[in-house]
Amino acid sequence: MEIVRIKEKEIAVLSPFAMDVFIDYYTPLIGNKQAQYMADLFLSEKAMKQLMKKGAVFNGVYEKQKIIGFSEYMIEEERLFLSKLYADKNNRGKGVGTLLFEDTKAYAKKNGLKKIYLTVNKGNTPSYEIYLHLGFKVIDAVKSDIGHNYIMDDYIMEYTLETLSPLR
Repeated sequence: MEIVRIKEKEIAVLSPFAMDVFIDYYTPLIGNKQAQYMADLFLSEKAMKQLMKKGAVFNGVYEKQKIIGFSEYMIEEERLFLSKLYADKNNRGKGVGTLLFEDTKAYAKKNGLKKIYLTVNKGNTPSYEIYLHLGFKVIDAVKSDIGHNYIMDDYIMEYTLETLSPLR
């Protein structure tokens, strides 16, 4: 497995993969109509290119030249917002998420950030438990109106990067 930084011209390949993975994962949690709406809103080629222009970094995880996972993060003030971290259903539990999270931490450290935060749907117990296991803590909850009478009901979770203590 290798992580590849996605360039703008590669968004055309990442977007359909991302939408399929998102819809497949979220349909049982929020229903197909909302999953499709959210995929169109956040993972369309146009949406991804707009995010990239605002500073978002997209990464793909490839195995045998095939994309099997992806992430997206962006610096927001003094912490990193980890917006997306997904593996396709055939590659969950195989280290794709861990590889992407390690890359996320390295990017945050390289940019002098001490915290990473994310939002996770309150009904998304598997991801919530993974984030707790990784060291994230719930710091808040938020309900966001995303249009078309859809509400995102999320926990806000934060991870504090380890800092080296000074030698005594």
